[in-house]
Amino acid sequence: MIFSSSECVTWLSLGMIESAVIIAGNLISIILFMKNNCLRKRGLFLVINLTVADMLAGGSFIADLFFTLNSSYCKFSELNLGSYWRTVPLNFAILFFPLASLTNIAMISLQQTHATFRPFQHRVIKKWVYGVAIAFVWVLAATVSATVVSFKLSTNSRSHYFYLWQSYNCLCLFVICVSYTSTVVKFCCGARPPHHGAARRQRKLTVTLLLMTVVSLLMWLPYVVATFVNFRTNHVKSLSVPKQFRLNIALIFLYNANSLVNPILYAIRMPEFRRALLSLFRRQQNQMIGNILLRRL
Repeated sequence: MIFSSSECVTWLSLGMIESAVIIAGNLISIILFMKNNCLRKRGLFLVINLTVADMLAGGSFIADLFFTLNSSYCKFSELNLGSYWRTVPLNFAILFFPLASLTNIAMISLQQTHATFRPFQHRVIKKWVYGVAIAFVWVLAATVSATVVSFKLSTNSRSHYFYLWQSYNCLCLFVICVSYTSTVVKFCCGARPPHHGAARRQRKLTVTLLLMTVVSLLMWLPYVVATFVNFRTNHVKSLSVPKQFRLNIALIFLYNANSLVNPILYAIRMPEFRRALLSLFRRQQNQMIGNILLRRL
């Protein structure tokens, strides 16, 4: 066991807190999206899908953290689920859900680019098109995850596995950067859009999703860059094993936190979401007060 018991418990506790907050925040968002007609618009279908992916990513994160700590750095228990479970389903899950989230963000960036450059065509897109886009996100993420896991198990070179995984991450980040750069250039240099309500709402939604994407980029990039630095130079390898792990786990905590930021941005930037959230909490508060009064009576 490399770490002391107190440090092991601290890392696991922090991971459980982050995972619980991610799951709770996105679960509340899903409930609000499903219960309010004003939030179940076609333009938000991919956002709803992203919320589902982020919630599942929060669950896979704590599983990944527990087994990583338990197998290499700590010893919480003698739990042994067998090599097959540890190497195949778990590895697939911890790749699949974060990749689904990142792929969905890339798809949202393409959606908003289309909405910016082809606003009239974008407004008449059928619901089935969004359904195909959502299915494509999950199928692509599953295919990449299965390929990466298979490659990991079939090669002895850990660096090759990471290169394949991070190359896909870089591809998604590149699509996101190009899409939103072109959107920003269009906003700044293009003709002013009409000032009717639909155009204003679309512009505000685009800015909201742009902010969400920028935050996600800032949280993903350090881990992606550190991985390439780790395998291309000796700067990280020169550190002691405990320091390498602490750096790695801190970066993992950071990129998983992007799944928590989105509900916060929804509440800040989307008035319909904010009203629905306040209404939900008021309803819960009124029910609690009612139950307390009934008990006293």
